Amino acid sequence: MSNLASTLNLVRKEVDGALDQAAVRLEHYAESGNADDLKGFLGEVQQVRGTFKMLDFRAGERLCEELAETGRALTQNQNSALREHDRTNALNAFSKSVMVLKRYVEMVVSGQLVTPGLLLEVINDVRKCRRDQALPGAYFFMVNLRPKLDVPPPARAMPIPYRRVRQLFQIGLLGVMRNQGRKGAINVMGRAVSRIEKTSRGQQSWGFWYAVKAALEALNQEAFEIDLSRVMLMRSLDRQIHKLEESDGKILNDKQPDWLLKEFLYLISLAEPETALINKAQQDFKLPSDFKEVHLCESRRKLNGPDQSAMDSLTEALQDELHGIKDLLDLAERTDGIDDSFSDLSQSLRRIADTLIMVNLPETADRTLAIADSLRADDKAFNVKMQQVADQVLRVEQDVRGLSVTTNLVSTSKVDPLSLLEARIAAISESQTALMVTKRAIGSYVDSNGDKLHIKNVGKTLLDVSGALLFLEQEEVASLIRQLQRYVEKNIVASDFAPSDEKIEALADAISAVEYFIDSLMNQGAGAGEAVALAKESIQQLLQ
Repeated sequence: MSNLASTLNLVRKEVDGALDQAAVRLEHYAESGNADDLKGFLGEVQQVRGTFKMLDFRAGERLCEELAETGRALTQNQNSALREHDRTNALNAFSKSVMVLKRYVEMVVSGQLVTPGLLLEVINDVRKCRRDQALPGAYFFMVNLRPKLDVPPPARAMPIPYRRVRQLFQIGLLGVMRNQGRKGAINVMGRAVSRIEKTSRGQQSWGFWYAVKAALEALNQEAFEIDLSRVMLMRSLDRQIHKLEESDGKILNDKQPDWLLKEFLYLISLAEPETALINKAQQDFKLPSDFKEVHLCESRRKLNGPDQSAMDSLTEALQDELHGIKDLLDLAERTDGIDDSFSDLSQSLRRIADTLIMVNLPETADRTLAIADSLRADDKAFNVKMQQVADQVLRVEQDVRGLSVTTNLVSTSKVDPLSLLEARIAAISESQTALMVTKRAIGSYVDSNGDKLHIKNVGKTLLDVSGALLFLEQEEVASLIRQLQRYVEKNIVASDFAPSDEKIEALADAISAVEYFIDSLMNQGAGAGEAVALAKESIQQLLQ
């Protein structure tokens, strides 16, 4: 990229001039429909394409090729591949492509960290005008798909319930598709893939499932955006798991699609090496490490305009303002009202009210203005007034959090809604942590060939989770957790015989399903019912 920056800088003036002229010809064509203007636009694009080809700028050259191909289809009125009503879409795609390409060139020349994949969005927009299939996210990614890997020895032969494994994966996929949270959904998918990876050891497809397992861990990092292309990638993976289910695992020794492997390796390369698995996969496949997902998101925002997280930023700014108001209230109480007019408080409250009207929260804005007006009233004692103002500020803060938090609160509750929300969040977070600790303890128990020291506290931990679920009014799932607790205490801790591998896998499946269910509580996940059903099925297998 540094070499491209230095060479592109030499011809930047010519490239910018050609792109500006292309934008002008395109605007004229949009207004007049004159074919000569479209031909002029395509001529400028071809000139830029030639420059990019000379500089070996593959992504820019490919975008110019797509513009030329779609432009030729647009000039041929008899071409049924591009109907008349698609003309506006094509012009919009052309205009956006020119703008993005010019910004991309500017970013490269200025030494900013970019990747060719940033141009894929506009490339696929242009291809969509011709109804051509979109290029995959890793199209420009260069990697060796056949490095020498240290393949682990084959696992002990045991039947794997592919139907339940796929069901587990699909529960997580459903959560991802419905945008119902990341952690629980991807953890469940990772659990399913982990079982396939373990079974595939010693077979030809192991490297593929190893990469998939690491890629799912990567997607669990907060920096990763789960967009439509990545959802479609997970659907393609589901089809591969479906083939395993149909063949009952007989195709594990078959080679998996190279394009699919490349996509997962691309995800791993974008991840921070936060876990041992991701770090090892990045080293094993010798993946480049200079460009991460956080850079990709930031560069994409620079190319495409305003920050997509504007509402979250606004919420954060409002919360900072409210924290400042609470500090002023605290200061006023401690100094017995150093500013009798409360001018600073009133100004801050009115600023917040103006912003709340802009984000369509008129009732909260009225409440905020009422707080400002109440500061001037002399009908109450100072300390009573301050307490009432503080209570109202907390209610405003709750509404502001509602801009980004979607959890339903019961308005008739006698408990302060904000405190109730914080308690729910704490209960859910602690339960998720407890289940993660439980899974690690079970894994250590298995790895140590049945050392019960690793699981002596699992029963208590599960009881704690059960109590949290009762607080969250999830009696049915709390009952399932208590069944798991009794199984661990009776059939593992107090038993002289170690459970079979099938029982351990069923136990882990049940815990993963409950973990997904708990995560869905903060995201109103419709897949929660499927998770409960899977937990019940796994518990039935445990008790057989």
